Amino acid sequence: MTKVLVDSDIIIDFLRTGGGMLPKLFIGQRDGKVELFLSTITVLELFAGKSSKTTTEKIHELIAGFSIIPLGIDLAVFVGELKRDHRMDTAFADLIVGATSLSISARLATRNRRHYRGIPKLRFYLSS
Repeated sequence: MTKVLVDSDIIIDFLRTGGGMLPKLFIGQRDGKVELFLSTITVLELFAGKSSKTTTEKIHELIAGFSIIPLGIDLAVFVGELKRDHRMDTAFADLIVGATSLSISARLATRNRRHYRGIPKLRFYLSS
């Protein structure tokens, strides 16, 4: 089974269009092909958006289908060391999401691969 950490842009795309990669991921999860995860940073990003005022219930329904990975001390140290050792210009939210993916040996599902440029050994999920 493939572990997949889902970026906020995948969920936002679904909330806006009803399509995109998310339905395929949920089907893959239902069929036992993928295991879906979210970073707590992604949850924060989803509820920080202006449209979340009108989609709060839907966001709660969607995130219930994921295992949530918290930003604990071990992950925070890993992110800090990654930033220090690789001198990346990656925004902290993206760095945390990318590092979360690495920390659980998951592939990252995102539409914005360039946001994660420079994170060593990060693997991306490519939907079929």
